[in-house]
Amino acid sequence: MTGPDSSANVVTVRDCSPFPELTREQEAWLRKLVSETKTASMLLRLGRPTDDVEQDDDPLAVFDSASGKWWARRYVGEVQFEGVTLRMEPRFGMPVLMRWLSTIWGVRLVESKGSHQQQRIWLWLVIAHLWVGRLVAAAKHGLPSLRVDTVHRGQALRGRLLARKTALARKTGDDCLMSITRNRVIDVKIGSILLAAFKGLDRALMEYGESRGWLPERARTLVEELSSALGGREHRIPKGVRSTIRYSPITESYRPIVDLSLSILEHKPQLPASAGDRKAFGIVLDVAEIWELYIAKILQTALPAFRVSHTGRSRDHFRWLLRSSMDDDKFGSLRPDVIVGNFRDRCLAIVDAKYKTTRINTTNRTGVVTEDLYQLAAYLSAFGESASRLDGFLVYPEDEMGQVIQRLGPKNPWKLFSVPNRNLWFVSVDCGAAGDTIQSELQMTSLVQSAIERTAEIG
Repeated sequence: MTGPDSSANVVTVRDCSPFPELTREQEAWLRKLVSETKTASMLLRLGRPTDDVEQDDDPLAVFDSASGKWWARRYVGEVQFEGVTLRMEPRFGMPVLMRWLSTIWGVRLVESKGSHQQQRIWLWLVIAHLWVGRLVAAAKHGLPSLRVDTVHRGQALRGRLLARKTALARKTGDDCLMSITRNRVIDVKIGSILLAAFKGLDRALMEYGESRGWLPERARTLVEELSSALGGREHRIPKGVRSTIRYSPITESYRPIVDLSLSILEHKPQLPASAGDRKAFGIVLDVAEIWELYIAKILQTALPAFRVSHTGRSRDHFRWLLRSSMDDDKFGSLRPDVIVGNFRDRCLAIVDAKYKTTRINTTNRTGVVTEDLYQLAAYLSAFGESASRLDGFLVYPEDEMGQVIQRLGPKNPWKLFSVPNRNLWFVSVDCGAAGDTIQSELQMTSLVQSAIERTAEIG
């Protein structure tokens, strides 16, 4: 991703949509790309990585034998493979994706010169804001530093006395004190990687005419402090440096930003590619993750009186589906996308964000995937107090031809057959409206708030 796209050999598709008509050569190329490339090796996570490898194992595209068409999955971005570029654009348009990211980060992202659809500037902006977020989080307790021992020789004691060395010096007639101090100094290797990545991002964005508005004051201060400590010269980062970095308890928080910085410098995926992936380069974003973070942020902003926890990408186990009758062994970890509770940690609602279409088709005859229903039913059975009401929400992008609007939403709430005090709501959020405040967002948060207030009253 180094400069405006000059290649005409590009296959363009929108996420979760069918590919346009492909030539025989393009179809053979796409089939090879899908079979030889692992999505996880090119996936740029906006949130914390999880241990759930299956979440990232979805291929870039699949062939639907019923319709005879190739379909893109839930990713946006660009992948270059054997001289051809696969460009995956957001199906709801770039302004909508930018609004979602602006909501997630609390930083207004706007289109640069109205040309996001033709340029890669939007990908660089996303990467830049992700880099800034990781830098600020890592530097919470200061710049990356090492403790270095410095030996002092003189008439005054500095730090800890080195008794043996002082005695040896005095035997030779040297009337001095030998002492040692332990000082913090900037970790040159980590600091150089961060500065090099910053300069790479800055050059890429400047090339598209983007000013440094992407760099907030705190990040700007950190970059200036690093530059002052290490000097303003260009820092060459040798190949294979990743394996030579040694993290201490002081610098461990810098591991995520260092990994991202090296990926930026290599112009390669965030994770090391396997042997079969070496010919494929690119960065893709999981729109399902973005949708999840967006819905969580809306709820956190709209429900300040409640504890809204984004748990879907957590490594913690919140509940278990099964427990052994023989011992304390547990099986089937349950981690909803969002848990809404009170400040006494009582669960009042569960929200799962689904970036899927609910239209009936050859592979989905009910509109809503059955596994989504099973998943939320499992959450409702494991969370909350058994005698109390608990509501669960499946939140989808709005589609006038989808089953949420056509059939399911108008009949809300749906009750679990065996557990009458468990309610399931089908909700859709409009992804095409302009403006910062969308009526369907307000309707969604109003539904959730009404349900949890009713739960709190009954409890």
